[in-house]
Amino acid sequence: MAKLVDAPDLKSVGRKAVPVRFRLRAPSRVASILDAGPAFTAASAAAVQGATDCRRQNWSAGVTATPPPCPGKGTTVMISRLRNNFRLTIITLLGSMTSVVLGSFLVWRLVREEWSIAILDAVVVFTMLAIVRLAWREGGTERAGAWMVVSNSGFAILACLTIGSAASGWVYVALMTNFYLAPLRVATWSGAVLLLSASATLLWRDVGPSHISTLVTWSLVYGFSLIFARRLRQHSDSLELMASVDPLTRIPNRGMLEADLRHAIATGQGGRAGLLVLDIDRFKGVNDTYGHAAGDTVLIHLATLLREELRQGDSVYRFGGEEFVMLLPLVSEEALARAGERIRDAVASRLVGPGGPITVAVGGAMLSIERDWQDWFARADASLYLAKRAGGNIVHVADPI
Repeated sequence: MAKLVDAPDLKSVGRKAVPVRFRLRAPSRVASILDAGPAFTAASAAAVQGATDCRRQNWSAGVTATPPPCPGKGTTVMISRLRNNFRLTIITLLGSMTSVVLGSFLVWRLVREEWSIAILDAVVVFTMLAIVRLAWREGGTERAGAWMVVSNSGFAILACLTIGSAASGWVYVALMTNFYLAPLRVATWSGAVLLLSASATLLWRDVGPSHISTLVTWSLVYGFSLIFARRLRQHSDSLELMASVDPLTRIPNRGMLEADLRHAIATGQGGRAGLLVLDIDRFKGVNDTYGHAAGDTVLIHLATLLREELRQGDSVYRFGGEEFVMLLPLVSEEALARAGERIRDAVASRLVGPGGPITVAVGGAMLSIERDWQDWFARADASLYLAKRAGGNIVHVADPI
């Protein structure tokens, strides 16, 4: 039976649920404080509530008992982005170094009155700086990488046409770095065009042993870079899959849940997204009586059932242990309660364990004014606590705030 309740907020210590009282603040760090357990003192809680925007960005992995220092807001954020975004680092490093080196050549060519080549150098410098600036904009790194690949290849071709074999060094740089800057398809086609154009330019001027050697080494650099980039992409995709999928149930894990909840809040889905938290009733008895292998089988079957119950736009995750979470695009608490009742009934009628039917307790909450995913999850978790306290096999959905 589904029921709307004004769910109290919840403090979780281990696996035991203890209701506590707090008022929701925006932005609030209460849920993170509660997750930290006894390690949080009153002073720590006050420090978290007064944290700056810079600290909130640095605490992407969660709040700790000792807040990290934030000596320089701009510098700290910049270093953090460079550490966490390899493509941004390469774009910044390559663009800056290219601008410095070609800027020096630009001055030298102006002194020597080589106007045409100086203009080319100036165009390259300003283009590189504009691309680096684009890369540092929010969400602009991939687009900036693609532009840098196209620009590098185009400028290398122009350099071959302008200064001949003296530009071969820039061709090597472009062929090697393209695969670190842009998606594989963009880098592959840009590199192929560069290789063919530079080779044609080189052979058109003269054909000799040194030119053939340069052409062969260009081809080897391009080929090995392409092979390495493909293997690296496959390895990266494999690691990303391992990091985002629960190995037992093969559904998204807690890390993916947190990312999706943050996205829902960041994109302003308040009142249009609901959260259901499910906990298997008396699951410890299954493990204790029939063994952990039987318990794992129950978890796998439950995950399969939840996937089958998904509708358009729904998502399901394993939060940990015997807890699962569903993120649903709904517009009211009543719709969320109906969805929770549908899930509860499907589990109770279709899932059978070694000791008999399996049931779940379900707690839910609609996204409202929360600024942090922990606050939203805490309301659903509080509803789950009430459902468990009522004996399980029931749905509780928190009233709107």
